[in-house]
This record gives sequence, structure tokens and C-alpha cells, in this order.
Amino acid sequence: MKVQQFLEHHGLSQNPFSQEDAQTDPLFKQHCSRDVFHPAWDKIFGTADEPATAVVFGEKGSGKTALRLQIVEQIAGHNRQHPDKRVFVIEYDDFNPFLDAFHERMKMFSSKPEKTLARFRLWDHMDAILSIGVTQLVTAILDGTDPTRDESFAIDGGKLTLLTPPQKRDLLLLAAYYDHSLGLSPGERWTRLRRKLHFHNWKAYWDLALGIGGTSLLFGLTTYFGGLTQFRDS
Repeated sequence: MKVQQFLEHHGLSQNPFSQEDAQTDPLFKQHCSRDVFHPAWDKIFGTADEPATAVVFGEKGSGKTALRLQIVEQIAGHNRQHPDKRVFVIEYDDFNPFLDAFHERMKMFSSKPEKTLARFRLWDHMDAILSIGVTQLVTAILDGTDPTRDESFAIDGGKLTLLTPPQKRDLLLLAAYYDHSLGLSPGERWTRLRRKLHFHNWKAYWDLALGIGGTSLLFGLTTYFGGLTQFRDS
């Protein structure tokens, strides 16, 4: 019996096993992502209210991508139901752009990709994750939403005023290091973020103002007393 005959015999219009990647599987997205879960789902996902660490290993086709998509979908639903207890998701699923950029900077040591990969350490992965997360966060703050993500991850601009000055400062510091967008220059994008946060650190100019004021005062006193001396001598 051929595959098509088998499908017709059971009343199936599509082969449910034709796709190897859940990300491109329409049947999984339409019928399985919300109703069919891995036997260890509860142990892996836990609860969105209290995120915890879970490490999943598996060969190709074992369901890792399906788990990731379901986790994102479940958290998006949680964010819609609990707008005051939302969870921010960072999907680090495309390693190649970071490895390519790392390889370009490591060519002086070795041109072999396998050696470049061997030099890519844990802290490099942490930098990549921070770059993805900070870029998405800054984009959501500046634009109100990220077109590549679900609307449940959008940032309410009105709530930015609830951030304390140290929190705004830390966010700007993270943006200076990790924000990477091709839409605007880094300086222009950072300035827009600072204005959006209404962050004005006048204390940073205190030393400059004190220096200018002290110099002006000294110059004024010198001119004044110098003029008096010339008046007395005359």
C-alpha cells in the first residue's frame, strides 16, 4: 500500500509525518500545539508565575523545537491573562549570526570554522542571549511593539514612568553594550531610548559646571583686584 492510499484509507488529507521541523509544520501549529504535550511537559514548563530552570537534550526530531514553540505560546497566553505578571521570553534558536560575527573577529588566530567554534565559550553565549533580549526590549520600548513577536510581549509606554532612576540607568547601560539594530545608528537609537525613559542625569555634568564656575570666578576676581591695583597705582 502506498502512502497516499494509506492516508485516503484513514480519511487523512495530509501526511501528519511529512514535516521534520515543528516550526514549519502547519498541522502541529493548528491542531497540536495547544492540546498535545510531551509526557514531561509539566516538569519542563512548570508554571509561568514561577519560572524555573529546565535543560532538555534530544536528537534531531525528538521534539525540542515543538517544546520551545509551546513554551512561548503558553507564556504568551499567561501574559494576556495576567498583564501585571508578564514573563519576558528570549528565544536563542539561531546560533549562526553570532558565530559568523565571532569568526570574522577570530580570523587572525585561525581561519578554520571548527577552531572558531571551539573558542566560543559560555560567556559568549551569555552575551548573545543578552544581545537578543536587550535588542527586543529596546525595540518594544521605542516602537511600542515588536512585529516579530506576539502582542502579549509589547511594552506599555505609560508604565515606563514607574521605573526608578537606577533602573533607567541600568537599562541604558545594557542598551549601550548589547543593543544591536540595523534600523538606526547606535547613538541615535540610544538617545531615543534615553528620551523615551525621560532620564536626565544632571549630576554627570556637575564636575564640568563646577570647573567652569570656578574658573570664571577666579578670572573675575583676578580682573577685579587687578583693576583695583592699577587704579591705586595711578
